[in-house]
Amino acid sequence: MLFKTHLAFAIFLLIPLLNFFSPANPVIFILIFLTAALLPDIDHPKSKLGRFVKPIGFLFEHRGFFHSGFALLLFTYLAYQYLSVTSAIAVFIGYASHIMADTFSHQGIMPLHPLSKFRIKGFMNTGGFLEVILLFALILADVYLIIKF
Repeated sequence: MLFKTHLAFAIFLLIPLLNFFSPANPVIFILIFLTAALLPDIDHPKSKLGRFVKPIGFLFEHRGFFHSGFALLLFTYLAYQYLSVTSAIAVFIGYASHIMADTFSHQGIMPLHPLSKFRIKGFMNTGGFLEVILLFALILADVYLIIKF
């Protein structure tokens, strides 16, 4: 999936979570959530985050470790250990949203990487027609949720 689709999907999940959790500092919660939602693509040298930390894109295969359940748990644990429970929740759901969205693409994800090469694949081409339709639907839903919020 593309950056903008991941962002739209993350916002779609974020708005109801703000109502549910009512974090003490919603701006920090939003920033942590959205950063976590984009973090798995840090292993892609051309991604928005990957351009800032180029060595990661060369050391790790795209949709490998950073798209696994192990990375999800690692970053959640780090947020819990060094930030707060609320931050850990934001990291977990934001990061998981990215991994879940990538299961819809043909490339899929390897949830148990590096222990297994088992891959969950979907039916959409990254940047293809179906993703554009999904993006449009997510943007409409996001606007609705923001207005309703």
